[in-house]
Amino acid sequence: MRFLLPLLLLPLLEIAGFAWVGSQIGALNTVLLVLLSGVVGVLLLQRTGLESVRRAQVGLRTGETEPMRQMFNGLCTAFSAILLLIPGFITDILALILFLPPVRAALLSRMTIFMQVNGQTVRSRPGPTGRAPVIDVDYQDVSRPGRGDQAGDLPPPDSKWRPPDARE
Repeated sequence: MRFLLPLLLLPLLEIAGFAWVGSQIGALNTVLLVLLSGVVGVLLLQRTGLESVRRAQVGLRTGETEPMRQMFNGLCTAFSAILLLIPGFITDILALILFLPPVRAALLSRMTIFMQVNGQTVRSRPGPTGRAPVIDVDYQDVSRPGRGDQAGDLPPPDSKWRPPDARE
């Protein structure tokens, strides 16, 4: 629900932004500014965003040390371009903020910490020892003791879910 509320409020905030900017610079200039941000978004998506993702894929294949950073920067650029395509000034401001290298670095470090906390460290190559990382897990048996194939595991006799050969 916390994610849904800002998503529902965004169109209202964008309309308020249009009204405010329109009152400051005029209606025609506002429309031209929105069209210009859309054109910049299209050009940016064509040139930098997808190219960065391609470079990161090549880096993964060749074994470079920083493919995750390159891929993340490419995805941030592509997401910024998509935000520029959405008509509105709030999404444009968010796109411009996402272009800042310190913001990207902070987001990447936050995402890396989140992945490590959840035990999902991403590695594309073997670890420093030359072997694949060992995944050590604990398991818990959740079967009911003493109730293997007994009739107690079956649904009640009048249930349509009971197998035909076990109905009474």
